[in-house]
Amino acid sequence: MSYAAVIAFLGRLLAAFAASMLAPAAVGLGYGETTAASVFIATASVTLFIAIGMIFATQGAERRVQLRGNFLVVVVAWPLLALFGAVPFFFLVADPVLTPTDAFFEALSGLTTTGATVISGLDTQGRGVLFWRAWLQWLGGLGTIVLAVSVLPMLGVGGMQVFRSAMPHGDHATLGARARRSALALSWVYAGLTLACAGALWAAGMPGFDAFGHALSTLSTGGFSTRDAALGAFDSASIEAVLIVFMLAGAMNFTLFWALLHGRPRVLRGDAESHALLAVAVLAALWAAYVLAGQSAVGGADALRHGAFAVVSTFTTTGFVTGIAEPWPTALPILFLALMLIGGSSGSTAGGVKLMRVFLAIKQGRRELARLSHPHGVVRIRYGAQTVSESEVQALWSFFALFFASFAALAIVLAGLGLDARGAVTMALATLTNSGAGLSLVAGPEASYAALPGVTKWVVCLGMLLGRVEFVAVLALLMPMFWRR
Repeated sequence: MSYAAVIAFLGRLLAAFAASMLAPAAVGLGYGETTAASVFIATASVTLFIAIGMIFATQGAERRVQLRGNFLVVVVAWPLLALFGAVPFFFLVADPVLTPTDAFFEALSGLTTTGATVISGLDTQGRGVLFWRAWLQWLGGLGTIVLAVSVLPMLGVGGMQVFRSAMPHGDHATLGARARRSALALSWVYAGLTLACAGALWAAGMPGFDAFGHALSTLSTGGFSTRDAALGAFDSASIEAVLIVFMLAGAMNFTLFWALLHGRPRVLRGDAESHALLAVAVLAALWAAYVLAGQSAVGGADALRHGAFAVVSTFTTTGFVTGIAEPWPTALPILFLALMLIGGSSGSTAGGVKLMRVFLAIKQGRRELARLSHPHGVVRIRYGAQTVSESEVQALWSFFALFFASFAALAIVLAGLGLDARGAVTMALATLTNSGAGLSLVAGPEASYAALPGVTKWVVCLGMLLGRVEFVAVLALLMPMFWRR
């Protein structure tokens, strides 16, 4: 394996990340926060200096990243960017002042679009810091789309070989070329939907800065808010309706939007995942409204409003909360856990195991039942127009085995570090599905990441990374046989 090629790729990625820091610097200057602007510019300069050093140090070496290098890039990129993204949090967040562990936790949570936060007093924080939190999620969402569309299918991770993009990306291109092509093509779709969301939120009555910040967190299905009370600070049904629409958009396969813009509406009509996403959201919202109306003081239109918002927020793994209708009836946290586990569509910014895998697991179960009566029969699994191979089915089951093994291990470790059983289980699932912002919907409003000990936060960071890079990539690097030539 050429480590030089890996270092060069990471250097280019780090250079792009340094350039992205100019956006919060501009926001800081615009709001008169010169200290914040200086910190972002200084951090960007140091980051760029290190990135250039990585690129020049590998000049003349092999440029193509091989298979093992691809796995290494996928796993290392997230914590590497989080390390530099944590610097502004460490220097700018006050009351309370963040430790290095807290700053890294916040940055990694943003980049993995988990949305778990250790920062309190958002109403008193500077605009530059608030924008940086949302901006990290937006960048992480774009990275997640590129990872799901062009990288994971190439690596054959977790059954993602079955995923078929609605846009061309070059089947024989290198990882870097595929990632660049996908990023350039989809960034316009992603940015356009974000601006549309911001405009709709502003028209619904949300102040401009809050509207743009929440739009960044919505399309990335991240869940960071600019207010301590989150959506409860606005208490607006129209704002929540806008967010429901765009959270669902963020949880859909983004290559479908690309196909629509290129005059191919049939692709959307034939996509089973998007149809199932909407159907499950509607049915779960109606059930939540029914439970709320029957078992709490919330009734009628308010039950539908709060039930639908909570369902979509958890199903898309966004995790926005309104602070209303709590505590939830017992049946609803169980529903929220199930929705968080499923997650959105493949090729989206959402976490969870993804609807495509759920479909394939159901089809595999039906095939095994059919084999009980016809042991020698040949029953093929089809997904859309394609036939799923046995190797792809095995990869799917490997993913589920690793997911639930990781879930059990993470819950046991968190319980061993002092969390009660309910908190350990819900935090493990919220972390691995990258829906950490919605923890309070399941574990109650008293649930907090800020109160966790430092060691526990590092365990949660590992869970966030595992969930975002689909488990197999991380665990493959831990196997000695993977490194043998």
